[in-house]
Amino acid sequence: MTHHEEDDRMIYRDRQMKRYQLLKEIYDIYFETNGKGKQVLIDGTDPQDALAYKYLEDLEFIGCEQIINVEGSANKYTITAKGINFIEEGRGKRRGDFQ
Repeated sequence: MTHHEEDDRMIYRDRQMKRYQLLKEIYDIYFETNGKGKQVLIDGTDPQDALAYKYLEDLEFIGCEQIINVEGSANKYTITAKGINFIEEGRGKRRGDFQ
């Protein structure tokens, strides 16, 4: 394996871990707040996080609703039944689980 291939694999693992961490956070918030979801300001969202949220939404692991709160425009993310099953079945910790 070349150095470049090793770097790519590290980037892929980092992105998978980021998606899992965001999904787990949305899962935790969902149950801690009786289903209210996580609010994220649109203007302050890190571009890599935005891509991760979009990916999770495309997989139907989370839902997204655009809202206006006192701080401005935000996205409210809630976990779906598919996302809950993914977390509770212990997936997301092995390579390729998001594929």
